[in-house]
Amino acid sequence: MKRYLIATVVVLAVAWVAFGQEQSERAQRWARYREAQTKAIAAIQEQAGKLKTAFEESAKRMASFRNWQDLSEEERAKLREEWTKRREEWGKMLEEIEQQVAKLKGRRRLTAEHEESINELKKIQELAEKEDADETAKHVEELIAERQEEFEETLKKLGLEQFGRTR
Repeated sequence: MKRYLIATVVVLAVAWVAFGQEQSERAQRWARYREAQTKAIAAIQEQAGKLKTAFEESAKRMASFRNWQDLSEEERAKLREEWTKRREEWGKMLEEIEQQVAKLKGRRRLTAEHEESINELKKIQELAEKEDADETAKHVEELIAERQEEFEETLKKLGLEQFGRTR
């Protein structure tokens, strides 16, 4: 009887330690996720400030420059180049904001949105197979695989793969 009691106590102790370790890992993972969200919010605020400043400067510049027709060809070319450069900078800022918003959405929501779009493609693929449109079905299958790969790369790039389920 004593032998069974000792074995039971040992098993319970091991189970208790394992449970405590799992809880600790979960708490650490949650803390990392909250920290990533806080960093994402700070990055969004920073990029939004830069974007607002850039828009304000652009508006001032537009108000100060003369009629387009009055400009020489050199001045027009210079302005086009400046505008192109500004649009590229704005695009980079917006892309950064979009990435940070994706981080805020989190893996679960991004996965749900991804699966929703993939399910639409799967329905189209099934319909194409049903109608014996093999070429279309193959193309949709390739599209699904491509989107899945892009999604996994996006998760990796955003650092969200580490917040997924570990089970």
